[in-house]
Amino acid sequence: MDYGTFTEFFRKHAGDFDALLFDVDGTLSIGKTPIPGTKELLTHLNSTGFPYLLLTNDACNATCQKAGYLNKAGIPVVPSQVLSAGNALKCWADKYYHGGTYFQLGKMGDPSFTEAANIAYTTDPSLAGDCCGVIVGEGIYDWQPSVEAAFNLLLKHPEYPLIVCNPDSYWPSMRIQGFGIGSGAMARFICQVLADAGKTVVPTYLGKPYAPIYDCVMQYLQQLFPQKSFSDPRRCLMVGDSLTSDIAGANACGMGSALVLTGITGLDAALNAPPEKRPGFIFKSI
Repeated sequence: MDYGTFTEFFRKHAGDFDALLFDVDGTLSIGKTPIPGTKELLTHLNSTGFPYLLLTNDACNATCQKAGYLNKAGIPVVPSQVLSAGNALKCWADKYYHGGTYFQLGKMGDPSFTEAANIAYTTDPSLAGDCCGVIVGEGIYDWQPSVEAAFNLLLKHPEYPLIVCNPDSYWPSMRIQGFGIGSGAMARFICQVLADAGKTVVPTYLGKPYAPIYDCVMQYLQQLFPQKSFSDPRRCLMVGDSLTSDIAGANACGMGSALVLTGITGLDAALNAPPEKRPGFIFKSI
């Protein structure tokens, strides 16, 4: 435990780690405002070439879009330094996608993560009945016909995949004052209605805290830094503000975990967290 800043800790212990992973909201920024120290830390990492990634569940924005928003907020990153739950869709598709058209609710970035994963898809509810799986996207769309189309497809074929990149139930919205409903909540709603109809469908979640996005990390780091080795997950440190998403996910994958107290988690909750959600380090801020 170390209640100072993460930057102070890292400058003393950089040799203990091969790579850093950062959550974004609550860790590096609050809304559109960078948390003090963020710009300086990332500028230092960029100048020294130390491997790091920003790990986000936001699959509504392509990495170039996400990096653009962060740049406008004063956070100096390029698209290759952002790893989204949407990127994990390609990792999933490489293993499990065997052709056919999927029905997609909403958007999956521009350019599309679904297209990057080489998955054929349609967003037209009238064509959903001929599809062989469902991808729950994000953004603004006419949800009722899309949800009903996904429900009816899975009602007939509960064995078909229900893929959810972003498992979050809600998120701080820049579109309205308050929170937006996340794709994870939409998927769980569909599953509850299916359960009421006597069908069991278990979503496949790709984002934090689930394994697929963490499994992509080592592969992605190796592509970005081919001269380095990332064989030991214990030398990869996840820094975030959520016990459930950032800390539990990293712990489950054998990575180091560090909590910052600038987001949704207070010190008492961190100190009393169950073992699977207990951070290896605690910092007051980045």
